[in-house]
Amino acid sequence: MGVIIRQSFWGTFIAYFGVAIGYVNTLYLRPEFFSLDEIGLFTLVTANAMMISPLCTIGMNGTYIKFFPSLKDSPLLARQFFSFQLLLIIVSNVVILLLAFVNREWIMDMFSRGSSEYANYLSITAIIVIVNSLYDQLYAYSSAILKVIFPAFLREVFLRLGAIVLVLGYALGYFEFNWAVKGLAINYTLVLLILFAHLIVIHKLRFSFKFNLISKVWRQKIFRFALYSMSMAISFAVLNNTSYNQVSSMLGDAFNGIFVTCFFIGVIVEMPRRNMARIIVPLLSDSVNTGDEKQTKKLYKKSSITMATIGTLLFVGIMTNLNDLFEFIPKGDDFAKGFGVVLAVCSAKLVLMTSSFAGEIINFSKHYKYNLIFQVSAAVFLIIMNYLLIPLYGLNGVAISYFLTILFHAIVKYLFVQKHFRIHPFSSSHIRLLGLGLISYLVFNAFDVPFNPMITIIVRSLLTTVFFTFLLYKLKVSEDINMLLDTLIRRILSRGN
Repeated sequence: MGVIIRQSFWGTFIAYFGVAIGYVNTLYLRPEFFSLDEIGLFTLVTANAMMISPLCTIGMNGTYIKFFPSLKDSPLLARQFFSFQLLLIIVSNVVILLLAFVNREWIMDMFSRGSSEYANYLSITAIIVIVNSLYDQLYAYSSAILKVIFPAFLREVFLRLGAIVLVLGYALGYFEFNWAVKGLAINYTLVLLILFAHLIVIHKLRFSFKFNLISKVWRQKIFRFALYSMSMAISFAVLNNTSYNQVSSMLGDAFNGIFVTCFFIGVIVEMPRRNMARIIVPLLSDSVNTGDEKQTKKLYKKSSITMATIGTLLFVGIMTNLNDLFEFIPKGDDFAKGFGVVLAVCSAKLVLMTSSFAGEIINFSKHYKYNLIFQVSAAVFLIIMNYLLIPLYGLNGVAISYFLTILFHAIVKYLFVQKHFRIHPFSSSHIRLLGLGLISYLVFNAFDVPFNPMITIIVRSLLTTVFFTFLLYKLKVSEDINMLLDTLIRRILSRGN
């Protein structure tokens, strides 16, 4: 357990540190030194790679993690198992990239109107696809042996620092923009090679390509679960990346540059969910699998109001400070066109926070395969809505599409859990929280001080937090948060005495 806690702590620290680096890059460096077209193209190269990569991984990474507990007592079988999967990933990459090469004219034509420059960088996307699919398999090996700190550092920190180096190298005139894009392939390849060397030298990763211990039964298990795992990964990748693709192809790279930056502002609302998941998800897994309905209901409800509370404060903080933020960041007048994107993404992430862990409850039950249906449906729904609304409303169209997709996905899972588990996460506290959020927004959206935009943001954020927390405590919205505040107050008073 100590290993898990230590890995969780450092994993959380690395994730937040990586996000901080990402914000510096996305909200300041790229807008300062890249044009809007360049920001959009720079993101499109990797976004397309992230969509295709799960297809090339063919679900092997998830399969290895699932079956490793049955393999660890037989090192040779585990070695053959991993090597067999790695070989399948390589073959998959060859097949898919050959198909892409054969259809390259169609791919180039798809982006000819909005992002004609992208045709020059299809090979960079292809390299990142190959590298990332192999990295995911090595990451799965690291997760299986509970050694995720270094791989997490490479993915969350090293990659983002590499992106900053590419932006600064271009800004200082060391190379042209096309080499900044090509540098993305170098960046991802370096991460793969470093992790590969780390696993070989430190954790004694070894391969065996005989496969004599992989029986027909094992192969059936591999391919059956791999299909499920791959489908989940692809639909998840589409949900997270297809909008970048569609905005570039339908509106152009400049609009994608605005969308990318504004989307990144909004995702902060969901960040606390990832940390809470590390605590709640193992408990939910245990309660669902043991049939403890009372505990499942308790966790479902408490996590909903706690995450909704944090999400509401972040939502109010972002939306009341957004105009000042646009004044602060380079090219702010251009990015202000994405106000609706920030609003939609913040709203969607708040829906996710409030809906709690419905998907996880389904995933831990005998109904887990329904999650795949819901996820694929959401991905298809987003693609269709983008095609319908982007031509009509531009950036606001993609914003509406994203919000409706997340809302649709959350409602479907909520209704499924309510029907099959007879539980829901809502209470009267959610109504009080809604009122608190509206009051806080109206008060501080009208609040203004004649300072530098950054000073204004800091002052408004501090006042909003104090005001929101005071009313939150008095209204007793969240029992857990009130207990935390009571403990904090007692400690402060005890130190004062």
